[in-house]
Amino acid sequence: MKVIFVCTGNTCRSPMAESMAREKMPQHKFESRGIYAMEGQPTSSHTIEVLNAYQLPKPTNSQPFKQEDLSADLILTMSTAHKEMLLSMSQSAHNIYTLNEYVEEPYEVADPFGGTKEAYETIYKQLDDLLNKLKIKLAQR
Repeated sequence: MKVIFVCTGNTCRSPMAESMAREKMPQHKFESRGIYAMEGQPTSSHTIEVLNAYQLPKPTNSQPFKQEDLSADLILTMSTAHKEMLLSMSQSAHNIYTLNEYVEEPYEVADPFGGTKEAYETIYKQLDDLLNKLKIKLAQR
């Protein structure tokens, strides 16, 4: 199954989710994109620090979301605003959800951009919880 995580710039949340998910669910293919990403921009230094602390692989550099990405099996956004942007690009919305909606949790993943390392740690913990629930849900498919 191909899953794409989507955030704004593809330098913080979605690459962190991509790296974590690859480790937790190696049987699936995970990628990440940004609604407003600039091609090839490096992952934020705080994201890299947090991933390194948990011995997780460095994600790929940023990539913008493209029309062809709509063909992924599952597209999981970090916020409702991201989801709405993608829905405006798509004729069918059968594969686009917010990550929290898909795993039936009430909170979106906040943007830590420009924040402290502690803010990124908080996002890591949120993503860890959401991705553990995603792992269970994907195993049931």
